[in-house]
Amino acid sequence: MIRFASASRRRAAVATRIAAAPLKAPIAAPLVAALLFLGPAGVGHAQDSPPDSIPGAVPAVAPEAAPPDEEVRPTGITYEVDITGVEDDGLRGTLRDASTLVELKNDHPPSLIGLERRADSDRDRLQTALRSAGYYDAKLDIRIEDPAAAGTLPAGGEPPPVKVTVVVTPGPLYHIKTVTVRGTNGSTGGSTLPKEVATDDLGLAAGAPALAQKVLDAESELVGRLSKRGYAFAKASDREVVVDHSDHTMDVAYTVDPGPLTRYGATRIEGLEKVDEELVRGRLAWTEGQVFDPAATDRARQDIAALQVFDTVRVRMAEEPGPDGVTPVIVTVSERKRRFIGGGVSYSTEDGVGANTYWGHRNLFGGAEQLRVGVDVGRVAGSSGGSSSKGNDLPDLRFSVNFRKPDFLAVKQSLVVNFAVVNDQPPAYSRVASELTVKLERPLTDQLTVSYGVTGERGRVRTEDTTYQTSFIGVPLGAAWNGTDNLLNPTSGQRASLQVTPWFPVGGDTKSPFTSVLFNGSTYYDLGNDGRYVAAGRIGLGSILGTSLTDIPPDHRFYAGGGGSVRGYGFQKAGPRDRYDDPVGGRSLFEIGAELRIKVTESIGIVPFVDAGTVYDSAYPDFSEPLRVGGGLGLRYYTDFGPLRVDVGVPFNPASGDSRWQLYLSLGQAF
Repeated sequence: MIRFASASRRRAAVATRIAAAPLKAPIAAPLVAALLFLGPAGVGHAQDSPPDSIPGAVPAVAPEAAPPDEEVRPTGITYEVDITGVEDDGLRGTLRDASTLVELKNDHPPSLIGLERRADSDRDRLQTALRSAGYYDAKLDIRIEDPAAAGTLPAGGEPPPVKVTVVVTPGPLYHIKTVTVRGTNGSTGGSTLPKEVATDDLGLAAGAPALAQKVLDAESELVGRLSKRGYAFAKASDREVVVDHSDHTMDVAYTVDPGPLTRYGATRIEGLEKVDEELVRGRLAWTEGQVFDPAATDRARQDIAALQVFDTVRVRMAEEPGPDGVTPVIVTVSERKRRFIGGGVSYSTEDGVGANTYWGHRNLFGGAEQLRVGVDVGRVAGSSGGSSSKGNDLPDLRFSVNFRKPDFLAVKQSLVVNFAVVNDQPPAYSRVASELTVKLERPLTDQLTVSYGVTGERGRVRTEDTTYQTSFIGVPLGAAWNGTDNLLNPTSGQRASLQVTPWFPVGGDTKSPFTSVLFNGSTYYDLGNDGRYVAAGRIGLGSILGTSLTDIPPDHRFYAGGGGSVRGYGFQKAGPRDRYDDPVGGRSLFEIGAELRIKVTESIGIVPFVDAGTVYDSAYPDFSEPLRVGGGLGLRYYTDFGPLRVDVGVPFNPASGDSRWQLYLSLGQAF
């Protein structure tokens, strides 16, 4: 309801309770805020009133029909809108966003009367928008000038657009005078009004512009402050706004009901079918009896969702507070399908066609254990991989089994087991091997994850001149930091990863241990703050310490070139070659890359890019080899599961015999 506030001095004042129903007509956010601030002639409405009963709200625009006696133009009335008298670009934008005349400009009314009706509906909307911006004495006039009526219609031509001029006289900008917060008993202090609702830093300091949205934001901030202090049922029960036209000020008074100090009670979990309840309870971020903390409640929701076995997760307090504020908690989940299958296809002019398929289970034993079995096939056609003298005529094959158990020995710590049998024939070598890795992954913060474990591999690696029998035990140590806003398609933030793996020979031809170090970092910057223009850059550095290049099997060396490295060059071919023109690899690696991701539409984007890099025989990049540089243009098709990528790259300084261009097709951004 609305009630008028008494005033001893000459002024128009109005006090409103919180009641805002959704508008049917599109309307700018500031205009929505202003609907709660009515002028002197405003009338009341109940909180349950239908949308069209909101004072100041504009009904949905109905199709316009001309009266029978009015001339109707076959193509309707075309018109132009000009808003004058407003110097502030922000206010001008607010008015244009609120205007039906502007919004429906391309939907031509059938007649001048239809245009006049549209202009009439704009008067209330624009006045409301002006009040939302703090202009409570604003005046406006909408003038319609039809050149055809003035006799200026060109002979035999289309009638010129009707000119619609919105003349605005904003008047003085109103400012905040006082802000008062009181408890439900009317006091501004005491047990019913905790100190957490102090009016400091609410954005409503005395002298600040009287913006409607700021008043609403301050109310939300007051309730939020109480919630953060444990008052889960806090609410603003009333808001009184008094506009004083004599000195162009606004007084704001909030009535706040904090409710009881809330503590977590017993937790009930609903919706479980095959997932163990204790697994979910282990991810709750509070103990029974602890004071309510909205951050802990939200963190529990995110941690439960991270198990990847639920479609939806909702964590909430019961509808009503319990005795002495001890309130039950309800966790509601919906389980995902347990089994899944999938596959993909990739292509490059250098490596030919590749494909993969996999089958998986999300909840193998009831503890959200994930099992995935996959087969990858590469170099099916069009490849220039290893020759038959150092390999075989089979395509590249990889059979893998991956197992992950969450909350292993500690909450959020995962046990990861990977097993693979591979037959690889890239340009540098041919390899047949088996690999087994067991490691633990543990997030230290929301951005930083560390991993550690042990890996073993055994195989045979061939080049044109040498065959290596390999057998190693490795100790992979990793750290990954992700501060980006999106995992699959970041627009801002940074990523970095560091992998350090000491390798110890346990048989085979290699006698000396060595340590491989690889660092990758990337950064993303949103140039327009809307995701349409994103600058991205990356750097990669690698080093192998402890032995010479000839003692390192070719499959453990560094290589540069390919769709995820230096585009424009074939896989492994942005580096030195041997006498057979095969890549020899190196003990160190240096790569850089940059691209500009431009969204042409919401689903289509183009990406100009440039990459550079190579490998070196020394343990650290000494730049004794020239950097191989490539560039080109990419196309992106954005989907819910990530962007589909097509890149065409050209080498700027290719070696003799290199292809003049490369085509890469895959899923996901290059970095």
